[in-house]
Amino acid sequence: MLRFVINQWLRQRGKFTLTLVGALIISAGLSLMFNLTDSSQGTVEQTLQKKWSSAYDIVVRPKGSQMSTESNNLLEPNYLNGINGGISFKQYETIKKMNDIEIAAPVAVMGYVMSNVSFEKAIKIPSTPGIYRFTETTYIQNGFKKEQQSKTVLHLAQGTKVQVPENASFISEQIDGFSTAVARNPVLIVGIDPKEEARLVGLDKSVRTTNKSRYFNSTDHHESDAANNQNIIPILVNPNSFNKGSYDYDIERLDAPYQTEQDQQKLIDKVIKTQPKRSIINSPLASYPAKSIQHLSIPTAKVEETYLRTMVEKTNSLQTDSEYAEGGQLVYQSGPLQFQSTLSPFTSRWSNAFEVSATSTRISGIGVEKELISDKGFRSLTSMGQKVKKPEPGSSNVRFPFLQFKVVGLYDPKNIKVSKDPLNELPMETYRPSSADLVLDAKGEPVNPAKSIDTSGNPVGLLTSSPNILTTIDSARAVNGEQAISSIRLKIKGASTVSEASEQLLQDVKKQIEQKTGLMVTITKGSSPQPVVTKVVDDGKTLGWIEQPWIHIGAAMTIFRETSVGFSGVIFAMLAVAIVYVLATSYVSMLARRKEFAVLLALGWRTKDLYKIVLIEAAILAGFVSTVALIVEGIFSYVRNEAMNGWSLLWIALFSLVIYLAGAAWSAWTIRRISPYEAIKTGEYAKAARVGLKLRSTMTLALKELIGKWKRNSLSVLSIALPTALLTFFLFVTFHLQGVLYTSWLGQFVALQVGPMHYVTMGVAITIAILTTGEIMWQNVTDRRASLAVLKALGWTNGAIRQLIVLEGFLVGLISGVLGLIVAYTTIYVLYDLVPWNEPLLIGVSLALPILFGVIAAFIPAQLAARVQPYQELKDAS
Repeated sequence: MLRFVINQWLRQRGKFTLTLVGALIISAGLSLMFNLTDSSQGTVEQTLQKKWSSAYDIVVRPKGSQMSTESNNLLEPNYLNGINGGISFKQYETIKKMNDIEIAAPVAVMGYVMSNVSFEKAIKIPSTPGIYRFTETTYIQNGFKKEQQSKTVLHLAQGTKVQVPENASFISEQIDGFSTAVARNPVLIVGIDPKEEARLVGLDKSVRTTNKSRYFNSTDHHESDAANNQNIIPILVNPNSFNKGSYDYDIERLDAPYQTEQDQQKLIDKVIKTQPKRSIINSPLASYPAKSIQHLSIPTAKVEETYLRTMVEKTNSLQTDSEYAEGGQLVYQSGPLQFQSTLSPFTSRWSNAFEVSATSTRISGIGVEKELISDKGFRSLTSMGQKVKKPEPGSSNVRFPFLQFKVVGLYDPKNIKVSKDPLNELPMETYRPSSADLVLDAKGEPVNPAKSIDTSGNPVGLLTSSPNILTTIDSARAVNGEQAISSIRLKIKGASTVSEASEQLLQDVKKQIEQKTGLMVTITKGSSPQPVVTKVVDDGKTLGWIEQPWIHIGAAMTIFRETSVGFSGVIFAMLAVAIVYVLATSYVSMLARRKEFAVLLALGWRTKDLYKIVLIEAAILAGFVSTVALIVEGIFSYVRNEAMNGWSLLWIALFSLVIYLAGAAWSAWTIRRISPYEAIKTGEYAKAARVGLKLRSTMTLALKELIGKWKRNSLSVLSIALPTALLTFFLFVTFHLQGVLYTSWLGQFVALQVGPMHYVTMGVAITIAILTTGEIMWQNVTDRRASLAVLKALGWTNGAIRQLIVLEGFLVGLISGVLGLIVAYTTIYVLYDLVPWNEPLLIGVSLALPILFGVIAAFIPAQLAARVQPYQELKDAS
């Protein structure tokens, strides 16, 4: 039986060669598919597993704190900044007691403490009698320009000899006190749970061991001094300053006589007459010309470092110096930025773009001196001042919480145990300041190289600083109340691996928290930074465009799911194309051998003997595929310098056996319908002659041939339509996957790992599709040799014959393209709930490729048809 099979293949060398080529391509394709898929999927999963871990898995925020940007699965950088309480301690305890919660670390943004730093004898006030203008100006550097934050102008009268009325709008007493430069600087303070923070980010390991510095312990808690209305709180200090700006002091001498008593009395009378009601800040003297005497500029960083160093020097000792009394007032809290969506200037680089505008600074509440803050800002402020019902004589009717600091230690944010990997780090203002790059100027032109924009320390500025002072959560509770908690960061038990199970666990915990507390819950595990551009506007004028790493929520899980679909699509596409090819080859083979099998049955062969023939052929081809796979696997192993993958070989052998057994089953089903009398049956083309088409052109003749043998040609259409549909779907998945991957930095990294596999698989699928079509068209030409001989006898040229066969291939490809497009779009709709009608390129490729396949596949059959000799074929037919 084996010899019979071999002899039969040798008699039909052409088709046998084509069968071997198909088997060779299937074998190489399966080997490449398994190796590249395993390699790429392994790389992707390994990468995602490594980047899956983050500082925290879930963040809980107050109800109503959701931002508009979250509809795009985006969180702005330092998204916890601007959330000033809203979560109660009861809700915190409820979350903390849940079974799946491993770590629950709260953050309470208490607000800004206004610190006072004195630089004694830094300003030289002239002793010469006269009127001097004292100007204190605070400047900030917002990255775009040097901007004035606040300005105070006072007028000092030196050497006054006459009595000055109380309503005079200048200062004439204690002039020497202005020789001390006093800088008022806002410092952000945040409350944390020391135990939970140590477990979450290793805050305890970041504390320095010098100057008696230590971490919080059980004795560090809030203390109340009711007599002085003060709060004594333990703090950790970060002595590093990130602020840029300056405090400028100017002394000018006014061009106004003030040497004699007569001059002085005359000036006083004129000032009072111009402004009877005293106003130190808005004095009529502001209009007088003056000459500069001294200019002093102190960097903001020096002011902040001096203030923090002063506290550091008193580590583990209570500050009681009245010099710092005002600096201990908790003055205000800062609000969030208000982003609006806008058109991206370059969509290929930034898929999302937003706009933020500076407006007049809005202050909610009472007691905040407007002179101490910027006139315009990107954020609003909320005063911490409370009205006093019965103030003491001479005291203010607004009271701010006063904080006395008990410094227990210093910490270095660089030693915090949070991800510093740019692919999955979560920007957190708790330990790192905001950052941005100016990438486009005011005209929208690229800034090359990009200019770094740092934090300004301005509470209403674009980029705010991280807190330099940390205290305990119980201190925040005592000062800010029962709803002092701004957010809670959670670590979940059992969610350590990137998988559907971990994702489901996180979703279950999220749902449980929402149901029990009513708070807003966001899963941050598996997130990755995504570059987003923001247009910065001031007074209706564009200052420029900044780029920041926003947080793409759930990027790792999205990549995991999409790549899984992509890999599954690759495997399914290869197997489906291979099965269709083998089935088409088996069908064509049975058409060619039907009469031969009928003769064998007439000679006494049993149907079981014919079954053995097709089974032996299937086994030989499956063995050939496995052998080639072994060789390819050996090459892969040698190149990679690693052991051969036995599982890949086993799967390839099983798949090849299934593929060729499916073809054998198809052939066996056809054999059952063969009768011995078919050995003498003739006139196969009689049915085709009855097709009701008038032969007006080559097109109608081609259609007549296709319709006349519609069953056979339906298989030809299916053999192209199925790989076309899978190829269209695969192209969509590829481009859709690239779209998903390139929305985050982690995805861009992963995208580099999966590209080669896609192109190799597409090449193999296209090659098999062309072979399938060529196999069927070859058989079509073989069966029509007599009719082609008649056409040539009637005068058809070789070129006309070729044109006819190529036209049939064109029509088969066109019909296959339409059918494949329908199948592909239906699959896309089922899986992704969308129909990509707005992708003309995808539609064009889906129609053009199968037409091209049909034309290429028809090339060799067309050459065979052109070689038909009329005399010989008509003689054989007779």
